[in-house]
Amino acid sequence: MKLSATLSAALLASGSVAIHTNGNQHGTNVNYHSQCPFTIDPVPIVNQANHHDISFPKPSGFVNWKTFKANGANLGGWLEKEQTHDPIWWSQVGGDGASDEWSLCQQLGSKCGPALEARYASFLNTTTIDQMATVGVNTLRIPTTYAAWVKVPGSALYHGNQQQYLKTITDYAINKYGMHIIIGLHSLPGGVNNLDIGEALMHDGWFYNATNLDYSFQAVDAILNFIKNSGKISSFTIAPINEASDNLAGFGTPAGLSINATNWINTYHDGVLKKIAKVDKRIPMMIQDCFQGASYWAPFYDASANIVFDSHVYYFAAAGAYSQYINPAVCGQAAYIAEETKFPVFVGEWSLQTMYNNTFASRKTLFDTQRYAWNKYVSGGTFWTAVSYSTAKVDGEGTQREYWSYIDLINQGVITLATNASYC
Repeated sequence: MKLSATLSAALLASGSVAIHTNGNQHGTNVNYHSQCPFTIDPVPIVNQANHHDISFPKPSGFVNWKTFKANGANLGGWLEKEQTHDPIWWSQVGGDGASDEWSLCQQLGSKCGPALEARYASFLNTTTIDQMATVGVNTLRIPTTYAAWVKVPGSALYHGNQQQYLKTITDYAINKYGMHIIIGLHSLPGGVNNLDIGEALMHDGWFYNATNLDYSFQAVDAILNFIKNSGKISSFTIAPINEASDNLAGFGTPAGLSINATNWINTYHDGVLKKIAKVDKRIPMMIQDCFQGASYWAPFYDASANIVFDSHVYYFAAAGAYSQYINPAVCGQAAYIAEETKFPVFVGEWSLQTMYNNTFASRKTLFDTQRYAWNKYVSGGTFWTAVSYSTAKVDGEGTQREYWSYIDLINQGVITLATNASYC
């Protein structure tokens, strides 16, 4: 990969970041997506419900992800809007035909900002945090767009008062419940994966673009300033990129990322680590594994680096994933993910929907089994998502909301403080 002098200058300006060219020295792909439960054979169904006495302690001081166990939820679809999880609002504000937040704002024009500001205020609030605290939630993973932090010329994403809404929620969660906060950049300028969550559909211009890289570093600086100004610097982890892919056809698998893209991401990570160190190196950096597995990335980083890896585990697109066959596979998959030992691993996204035969009755065991497995084998996890208003039908009973909305699952008795229906 040839990099321009302009790029080199941008990297130097960001803190003497080394341009990575050693992507072919990656570790083994821990292809957990071809392991159980992503290729699932029918097994004899055993009705068992194990009780586990799991505590979810509040973190004390800076989090050590090697010992910390996260019991959390994502505040997804809040400061980065997704039509999937808020379709009624999307239609009501005039978003029919808009496939992502970018095109929604283009379609709404001057009405976009006021519509989003009102929804930031109404989508969730401090009572959402109160309710999650009753079932032991000690961690919030909060995705944001880059536009929450930096205004990028030519971007259609809305740059407004996102940080004020974020401050209200994070201050409350930290001060009242001692929760740990993961602030994530779900999108970066130019787009990181051709999906709506990466900036907009068919946008992947973040890769190999010096200007977009520079704006990304500016967004990181703004997040670090937010953390410093919070007065609770030990309460945060920063996650600078999410589910990056330069090959849409291979998204969700190791084929979704090239060696050149690996180099670009590592160059960015290197810069972020240097920026964090200038503030306080005890703030962890979370690396989303881009469906490569943690072991793919581990060789690029010294064992002393304050890093935690983030793997995402979903069953709604898994071949052969009937709800009745998932539970026996979960524990094996958790142990498989945990084979990476150089750095801690965390499951940043998971849910209850399976590809086939979703049933209301199966949800409690699916939840308890996953929460227990992530707690036992890795550094815990954060459920996707705290609030969902999805109306999409699933295979089997109900809609996505009844398998993806943490608050609804609490209200329906699926999520409880007690773990008393785990298969493992």
